Amino acid sequence: MEIDNRNQQTQLPYEKLALLGIDREKADRLPQEFRQKLVDGEVTPLMQVSITARNGNVITLPLKLQMALDQTGQAVLIAYPVRKALDEEKVRELRLTTNEAERLRNGDVLQKAIDINGEKTQHYLQLDPETKSIIQRKVNDIKVEQRIKDMEKVNDIELGTQQKQQVRDGKPAELNVGGEKVTVGIDLKEPQGFRVVKGDMKEWERQQKLRYDELHPEYIGLVQTDKNAWEYKQVVDRHSTERAINLDPDRKRDPNSGMKM
Repeated sequence: MEIDNRNQQTQLPYEKLALLGIDREKADRLPQEFRQKLVDGEVTPLMQVSITARNGNVITLPLKLQMALDQTGQAVLIAYPVRKALDEEKVRELRLTTNEAERLRNGDVLQKAIDINGEKTQHYLQLDPETKSIIQRKVNDIKVEQRIKDMEKVNDIELGTQQKQQVRDGKPAELNVGGEKVTVGIDLKEPQGFRVVKGDMKEWERQQKLRYDELHPEYIGLVQTDKNAWEYKQVVDRHSTERAINLDPDRKRDPNSGMKM
């Protein structure tokens, strides 16, 4: 049971990766697992990058990357820096209630009207459990109705009215397909923002909260080594203070939680 959620990109975003200190040669040496996730539009594992700030200082920090398409169909690269906790400034900016912030921490997907440049637009919000960054996408960009139709066609099933509304609201829906439990719903870590999980609601929740380093306790992220190669190593100091950066003095702060390039 698979739905093609890829962004259909054909190559790495070399120019945008260069903003993170990753030139073409370094990018081509990235492990296949990382490159494939990036090209397919998925959120990547953690990696360590070095960025030259406006004052000339080099800042090294861990983050995740994701390729996405903007409203014009152009590819953009979104960076999700690691945070120690949910950014309270972001909570205020999005005007999240205490309950909404807590729901994000618990792994729920929210649907909320966000004011951007004086215009309110419905967005889905989701907290990445590893970076503590809020992934934010417009509801219309997810194309939920089409995702549901695709899934129904592939699996020869039909969701009930209540189940469809659950999915639209950002809540997962549990189905029975051929005698097996299947759970579907919004997942902004996926390229098209939609996910199908083989298993019941408990399995959905388990996978939503699963951290990459819990699967791989021997390493957390990807780092450029003295061997002139990319290797998986511990790259996150869990007790370090958060570091904020501005990649370009002329680049305005992106309204989403990640930094768009």
